[in-house]
Amino acid sequence: MNSKLIDNIKSLPFVRTVKTVSDELDVEVYLVGGIVRDMIIEEAWRLESGVGSLDIDFAIGGDALLFGKRVGDAVNGSYFPLDVERCVSRVVVKKPEARSQKSEAYKEIILDFSKIRGGSIEDDLKLRDFTINSIALNLDDLFKDGVLRYIDPTGGIADINDKVIRVYDKSVIDDDPIRMLRAIRFESQLDFLMNDKLEILIKENGHKIKKSSGERIRDELFNILSGNKSHIYIQRLKDLKLLEEIIPETTPPSIPPLQKGGVGGVEQGRHHKYFLWEHSINTLKTLEVLIENLQRKFPDRYIQLYEMLSNVLEQGISAKEALKLSSIMHDIGKPLTKELDKNGNVHFINHEKLSADIAEKLCHRLRLGNNIYKTMTTIVRNHMRPILLSNEKKVTNRAIFRFFRDTNEAGVLICLLSIADINATRGSGIFDDTAEDIEGLVKRMIDFYFEGFTRQIDSPLISGDEIMKRLNLKSGPEIGELLKEIEEQRAEGIISDKGDAIKFLEAKKTSFFNLIN
Repeated sequence: MNSKLIDNIKSLPFVRTVKTVSDELDVEVYLVGGIVRDMIIEEAWRLESGVGSLDIDFAIGGDALLFGKRVGDAVNGSYFPLDVERCVSRVVVKKPEARSQKSEAYKEIILDFSKIRGGSIEDDLKLRDFTINSIALNLDDLFKDGVLRYIDPTGGIADINDKVIRVYDKSVIDDDPIRMLRAIRFESQLDFLMNDKLEILIKENGHKIKKSSGERIRDELFNILSGNKSHIYIQRLKDLKLLEEIIPETTPPSIPPLQKGGVGGVEQGRHHKYFLWEHSINTLKTLEVLIENLQRKFPDRYIQLYEMLSNVLEQGISAKEALKLSSIMHDIGKPLTKELDKNGNVHFINHEKLSADIAEKLCHRLRLGNNIYKTMTTIVRNHMRPILLSNEKKVTNRAIFRFFRDTNEAGVLICLLSIADINATRGSGIFDDTAEDIEGLVKRMIDFYFEGFTRQIDSPLISGDEIMKRLNLKSGPEIGELLKEIEEQRAEGIISDKGDAIKFLEAKKTSFFNLIN
């Protein structure tokens, strides 16, 4: 056994504390779950490679509630009894006092303790989700003679070597249906593939995912979206009939007469190469390629764009992940708006508004907060605007200012989605030079946002109070309209400073009073 691996395990935060508590309470303790799996996957695994949170799971041969409380007190962590009936507890340490230099990369360390189920650790492991997570190490072996003896009753090590995700007992899906989503998440994170039996099991039991809470579904879905090639695994969700349970609007139960085959088979007109679902998944794919190549597409803005995409909106979910989900949702209202004109051309009147309404309902089902709700609905509701602007003969700075005034930071995300959308519509890649009009406009819009719009918003030339004072007006919508007009003219270069703004107000004064009197 690799001595470096043993040293890595011993250096895990608080493992020595756990061993000390196990000695005091005279109970057996086993290291189990994902951390054992990850060590087997890569023996050169290093603690400092982690970011965010580090989860360490232990199986306890005794009262795991008492055990967790004792460990929590010893490490000055927050103690939570997760499941009193099943005897499961958690300790969270956000700023560990006794952390090593290696553990400083982690914002928080999560220690989970569960009572061994069945008559032995082997019985307990057989009840866990997947064989690759059903491997244990006895801490006594580690600290007494420095030898690691893997306990592997389900053949998990062989499955790790074969890169296979498998269940030992199909009842684990009934026990916790969220494991169906976890299987796909593990495929995306580990580059493993579930075996045929598990695929069939998921297809037969997909409807049971509704028994899981919206919060748990949300966490797994956004974990999948966090990967660089999430389009592959969103398609896997659809192929395994899980996506229709999470987002049923992707497969409408009733199809109006003009439509064929639900979202997957809706024809979109002469400009579109793909049916609707193919277009949606290709939009996500193209978006991911674009994000990976921001430096090539936006050499002067890529750092700012990366920072904006990395911004955490809430609950560990970044703007990038919210944008990815929006790319799937952006046209989801089309099946209910499809019409044919007298020439047989297809139209989807106001599909973006209906799509935003559907996105809003999804946000509620997934228990998402206001930040993501506002971001996603703004993206979906306004996703056509840059494309429509690109069809204009001349796009003024005033029009661009209005767009960002309505969308703010989400407008930059919409700009990126527009490039992906137009290329997915035409079936081209982002480097095929087939969308020069929209890409040129988007670059100009993004430049305007960072150079002009944010400056105007942060430093207005004049306040509403000053307008009321100069025009002897009370607070009301007219003040807001005047402020908008000043900032729009500022964007266009007609007004450049406070003096110009005051001149504008003086010129407006007579006509304004005639209007309101």
